[in-house]
Order: sequence, then structure tokens, then C-alpha cells
Amino acid sequence: MHLRHAGLASGRPLVFLHGWSAHGGFYAPQEDALGNRFRLLLPDLPGHGQSHPWPEPLSIATLADALAAMLVAQDIRDAVLVGWSMGAMVAFDYLSRYRDGRVSALVVEDMTARLMQSPNWPHGLRGDFDATQNAIVLAAMRADWAGFSAAFLPRMFAHDHAPPTALKNWIGAEIAHNDPAAMAALWGSMAAQDYRTALAALKLPTLLLYGGESQLYAPGVSAWMQSVIAGSERHCLAASGHTPHLEQPEAFNALLADFASRRVAATA
Repeated sequence: MHLRHAGLASGRPLVFLHGWSAHGGFYAPQEDALGNRFRLLLPDLPGHGQSHPWPEPLSIATLADALAAMLVAQDIRDAVLVGWSMGAMVAFDYLSRYRDGRVSALVVEDMTARLMQSPNWPHGLRGDFDATQNAIVLAAMRADWAGFSAAFLPRMFAHDHAPPTALKNWIGAEIAHNDPAAMAALWGSMAAQDYRTALAALKLPTLLLYGGESQLYAPGVSAWMQSVIAGSERHCLAASGHTPHLEQPEAFNALLADFASRRVAATA
């Protein structure tokens, strides 16, 4: 798996796990702001960026296994996993299956435990997202990835606070560059996951960050997570959509740095 290092060589490790159809370069605002305080690890998860093509079938478990191998290879300990969107699911999967003590805190950015809505689960993807809707989404991305990704792009951001045009255009171009088959495989795997039980059993310090204007997840999603993850903290970035680390990087970075620094003090 392609991995880029930044920041301090001996600082507390922050491992940034990007979202679906993105790559480690989407964390440039964090690299610039946090590199003087922390050790930053920015992988391109399998199937994305410079980690495509990937030799094995792609799934959330595949990505979590690659994360586990990377943490061992780099001898990472006392890490903070920062999971945005799909990256948070990768973190959930890793934490549910690997008990090696290398991770000591978790940050979840605008993500749910289960994408699929159901009568007893209203905290999935907005828009009554169910198996029928999922089949439509998968068919659309396989048939016309360029068209699908262009239509998906505006949903990443807040309705009333559009990012700078140059940033939006760059994100759109990076997403469009992905392989449709790889993206469909990972989307299908995401839609099949259910981490509600795993999160209820989570014992790590956890920071929940969500966009107040997210078009993908309602505020109730992170409220549910806070209710089941003991001691978790929850903050709204009010002017953000699904990408607070890009839409409000200063506020996001301040919350992340405070959380990671406090955990360092608490475990020293």
C-alpha cells in the first residue's frame, strides 16, 4: 500500500484514512497545519490513488488488513486513527478484528455504522437508502463513472458554503480518475457492513466530527454514535458538508490537535 510520511519523525502518529474515491492527498490542509506537532501517515488505501491496481479482491476487510500490515511494518504505536467516510469504516473493521494495542484513539468524520436504512435504523445514508437504491447506485457508477462522479461531487459539500472553485475542480478531477470496477466493489462492500455492535463495544477515546450541512448523513448519526461509544466527544462543524477537513480545515485541525494532544498528556 502506498504510504506517504509527513511531520515529526517521533511525534504521536496520526493515521489519516481517506474516504471512498479519494486518496491521502485529500489531507493536504492537515499536513500543512499539524506536521509540526505530530507524525503523520497518509496512505492511499487499496484501490485508490497510487495503491491501484490492487492484487486482491477489494472490500472493507481488504483495506483494514492493509492498514494492519502497514501499522506493523512501520512499528506504529499509540496511534490516532482519523477516519473520514469510508476510512472510518476501515477503522471500525480494523478495531473489531485486530487487538494488537497499536491504536489508542479514534476520530470519526461524518460517517455512520451502517449505510443501509431500515425500519429500525434511521441513521444510514440520507434519502431512504436501501437495497433497491443501492442497486441503482452501483449500476450507475458501472455504466458511466464520469457522469456518476460529476453528479456525486456536489453532494460532498455544504449547500450554502461551496468550497473554492479550484479546490472543487481538483476534487472532481481526482474522483473522476478512479477505476469504476474498483469503486463499485468497495461501495458494495460498504453497503454490506454493519458496525453497530462493534461500536457499542468500543473502549477507545473517540472524537466524533460531523458537518452541520452534510448532504449524506443527518446529525442523528453522530448523536447515535455518541450514545453508544462510552466517553466519546461530539462536535459539529456547522458550515461543512461531508468534508469538514477540507471545508473548515482550521476548525477541524484545532479540534483534532486538541484531542490528540490531550490523549498524549493522559497516557504519558
